[in-house]
Amino acid sequence: MNTAARQPPRFVPTLTERVDPLELDRLTAHPDAAVEALVKEVWQQVQPLLAQRLQEHSEQWLRTALAQHLRDINAQLQNDVELLVHQAVMNALKTQNRPGPTAAPVNSRV
Repeated sequence: MNTAARQPPRFVPTLTERVDPLELDRLTAHPDAAVEALVKEVWQQVQPLLAQRLQEHSEQWLRTALAQHLRDINAQLQNDVELLVHQAVMNALKTQNRPGPTAAPVNSRV
């Protein structure tokens, strides 16, 4: 006798008990003092770690942003100085190649 392989159900429930949404609403709406104390204790442990990580990340971000800004300023200053030097050299060469003032002949009177 040959039996066909049994197909497993398409959806397998994973909860062992039924969860009532109304019960969840009641529990979250009115937590008891023990739950509040636990929340407060967990928050007190998490908050310093969170503050430290925020400080570290903000300092790293600030260092990165400042370094990039300094690189940008450095590049701009180099360009500006290069243009100034170029202009100064061009002005010096123009002055050097400019013919001197011509003097009127001493004996020329009208």
